[in-house]
Amino acid sequence: MKPTRATAPTPNDPVRLHAIRCWLLDMDGTVTLGEEILPGATEFFRKIAGSDYIFLTNNSSHSADHYVRRLNRLGIAVSRRQVLTSTDALALFLKTIGPQDRPVAAYPVGTPEFEQDLADAGIRLVSERGREIDFVVLGFDTSLVYAKLDIACDYIRNGRPYLAANPDLVCPLAGGKVLPDCGALIAFMAACTGRQPLRVIGKPDPAMAQMVLQDRGYRPEDLAMIGDRLYTDIDFARQAGILGIAVLSGETSREEIAAGNIRPDFIFRDIGELAACLPDHGQPDRNEGDPK
Repeated sequence: MKPTRATAPTPNDPVRLHAIRCWLLDMDGTVTLGEEILPGATEFFRKIAGSDYIFLTNNSSHSADHYVRRLNRLGIAVSRRQVLTSTDALALFLKTIGPQDRPVAAYPVGTPEFEQDLADAGIRLVSERGREIDFVVLGFDTSLVYAKLDIACDYIRNGRPYLAANPDLVCPLAGGKVLPDCGALIAFMAACTGRQPLRVIGKPDPAMAQMVLQDRGYRPEDLAMIGDRLYTDIDFARQAGILGIAVLSGETSREEIAAGNIRPDFIFRDIGELAACLPDHGQPDRNEGDPK
């Protein structure tokens, strides 16, 4: 079975797929949908046994440990090292640009799990107005109350920069329902304060790819991003300079790809069709993903 290219195919295409050493994976719409594994995912993981794989998620409402438990419950073997959240990338960036002689102080607008992951990473969280802080940080806050927005707006209007964990306007749920996501909070803050965020860390921002490259010693040509959203997953691959693989099992259709200006390197019906194009190495599973 041959992959479909968004542009004209070249003789090196199969070589690029076979040479990937680390697969970066979106979750919902790509590998899972709710509490189910999508068709072909089990075969994909069998085919890449022995290679590294890392799940990347823009959903900052849950902790990384939540995703580790969820994926293992669904039968996909992962360790904490194989899940990278936009909150992880946000915390690292805050520590990079913040004061180096003391902990970064931030006012968070996010869930308790978002706050806990930031605190575990060494960010000092402030929950009241009128304190000395370095940044306001926004996440996908399913526990949002009006007071949080009011306090955050005060800090931003008084000159504090703000950052966000991801740009997604909505979070899709089963049955076509959606929830307002972090991007909607960005729009709210911009409307109320007249200021844009200093940086939005989640996909398509390349921060998570840069973390993988720096932490594990890969080169960009070793990585591929597989996802179902053009404006996050595939644009992320483009900005990071890595292979971008679109699957049509989630949000994106062939018609949207043809009409848009974000072009994946490969298009597959689902992750199972991708698996059919990969060699069968017959290697044992490996949970820890250091390059050899």
